[in-house]
Amino acid sequence: MKRAILLSIDDDLDEIRALLRTLEVVIDKEIVQKRGGPHRKTYLGSGKVEEVQREIESLDVDYVIVNGDLKPSQHHALEMLFQKECVDRVGVILRIFANHAHAKEAKDQVALATMRYELPFLREWIHKAKKGERPGFLSGGAYATEVYYEHARSQIGRIERSLNVNSKQREVRRTMRRKRGYFLVSFAGYTNAGKSALLNVLSGSQNMVDDRLFSTLSTTTRRLNKSKRNVLLTDTVGFISKLPPDLVKAFNSTLEEIFLADLILLVVDVSEPFDMIRKKLKTSLNVLIPRQHGREMIIVGNKIDRVSSDSHRELRERVKELHPISEVILTSAIDRTGLAELVSVIETSENRSCVMVAILPMTDSALSLISALHDSTDIEETKMSDHIELVLRCRTSEVQKLTGKIETIGGTVLTSDEVVPDNDPACESPP
Repeated sequence: MKRAILLSIDDDLDEIRALLRTLEVVIDKEIVQKRGGPHRKTYLGSGKVEEVQREIESLDVDYVIVNGDLKPSQHHALEMLFQKECVDRVGVILRIFANHAHAKEAKDQVALATMRYELPFLREWIHKAKKGERPGFLSGGAYATEVYYEHARSQIGRIERSLNVNSKQREVRRTMRRKRGYFLVSFAGYTNAGKSALLNVLSGSQNMVDDRLFSTLSTTTRRLNKSKRNVLLTDTVGFISKLPPDLVKAFNSTLEEIFLADLILLVVDVSEPFDMIRKKLKTSLNVLIPRQHGREMIIVGNKIDRVSSDSHRELRERVKELHPISEVILTSAIDRTGLAELVSVIETSENRSCVMVAILPMTDSALSLISALHDSTDIEETKMSDHIELVLRCRTSEVQKLTGKIETIGGTVLTSDEVVPDNDPACESPP
């Protein structure tokens, strides 16, 4: 178990504490100096830096953790002063990612983000070494620093090409799924909001669920369980406040699963204090909205089992006020509260709102077509006599194609009146 001193210029420490717990680092001492901004050279002021030096001498710590983003010059100055490895908030997140990355794509994304993060620090160390200043702890010496710098530059290009191939393959899979009639739903939201737990209960799968931050780095796709609809659910990497641009860019191919889905389920943990709910929802929306491009989004208030039932209605209304254009559904993956409502909304969003009534001949071709229709539509009623009468529900975009298939085998579409909304010409039978 590693030990650390934590430095901060504000007292908002809950998130960095959670990150360090996930990294299994014990905080021996917290030193806070409230400032309007970091000291230009040493992040904390000179007096606090001296205090930290005294604490390091009395404590046997492995790291100095900074609850903020260090500039390369600040990082170099602190490591030279403390003679301990200094890690800022982004560095902590990247180490967690490295521990949780198992699939090759996730490992590549973490490696890319880490190298982009480290290059400015390495340039600073090389610059200082050429001026005669002794290199510190980052890479074990001047020679090792320069070698790693050149290696990182060549590796970045290789990984970017590999991730670009993965992105194209993912796009092919999305295209094929849509051609097969699948409706694509992605979970998004702050880390540890319960996205993986919801995916498990809605799909009947047993993917890993962990109470630690960033337990999910790779996308996982499963089919919506116990539903006639062709709905695919995808779990994605969680967000966090002040997410570094390079980290977002490195995970772009994974985040595409959110932005290119048909429906986004934005999951938020509503068991936390409302100020925290507001902060985390705002962070998530800041990531999503610029790239949402009009896609439907539903806010899913998860972990409602931890909230008194008397306050559910007020909580829903308060969350709704934060993003009025999105529907809000309160759920629990533990006691399954709200899951039926969530599934209903997903199925409605799939837009199978056209009702078709068709007459089919009693032939093998008709029976084969009915079997295929069970996979791509909802057959609500079947009557058989000397012919087959079907009442089925489909998407507006499928009406013309289905009408053609029915007529090809000698069938007839009698009516196709849209249920919601009324009088949409897309649901009328072609002339």
